[in-house]
Amino acid sequence: MGFTAFEESAAGLREHLKHAKLYPKEFERKLSRCSLDGCHGMCCYGGVSVDDSTAAVLQRLATDRASDFRNMELDLPAKVVGPTEWRGTPGNITALKPRPFRSLMRDYPAHFEETACVFLMNDSRCGLQVLANRDGKHPWYYKPFSCWLLPIKIWKSEIHLYTDETDPFRFPDYEGFTSRTCCGRTSESGLSAAEVLKPELEYLGRLLGRDLVAEANGAAIGQHEPQLKSDAKQEL
Repeated sequence: MGFTAFEESAAGLREHLKHAKLYPKEFERKLSRCSLDGCHGMCCYGGVSVDDSTAAVLQRLATDRASDFRNMELDLPAKVVGPTEWRGTPGNITALKPRPFRSLMRDYPAHFEETACVFLMNDSRCGLQVLANRDGKHPWYYKPFSCWLLPIKIWKSEIHLYTDETDPFRFPDYEGFTSRTCCGRTSESGLSAAEVLKPELEYLGRLLGRDLVAEANGAAIGQHEPQLKSDAKQEL
């Protein structure tokens, strides 16, 4: 299809989400577009979980374009993706490196570690996005889906925008993820999430062959759906 490097993963996503529900009420919440000057890439602190196909593409890209990444001052390890486990669920995650988030920004969540995905540049830009721009491709061409979708989350074949109360990453010893990032926090001075996240909705809609912008704006014409909270981790 020519707008993502992860064709196999995209095919799986289309099948997984062809009948996925999106809850317009969730996209009424006000957000503000985050700025790298303020967040410094905090959403990258724990790396990104990816499927096997995406992991293989990232590893190949890191090898084939090693000189380009070095020019970005990215010292990538030999393996840029490795095995992980999140509360009993195995998977793959991008490798991590130290990053002093607490000295870079205010209000960095206490339960977030001071690490970052190895593709995060010193100036807080994503090396994968910089590479795509240099190649004349869409900025998200080389970025795993859950990176550019944030704070939108794919969960149990549904499309959600979680709040502090509904964030499925909240546990007694971990106070949430998507709702604690700068881009996922409610901003009373912001605009509706449907408007702020229009680029993400358009890009995902293009992949799925759906008008997700119109679906997200359904709440404005009274097409409200109840919010649901899932209890199992099925993130892409």
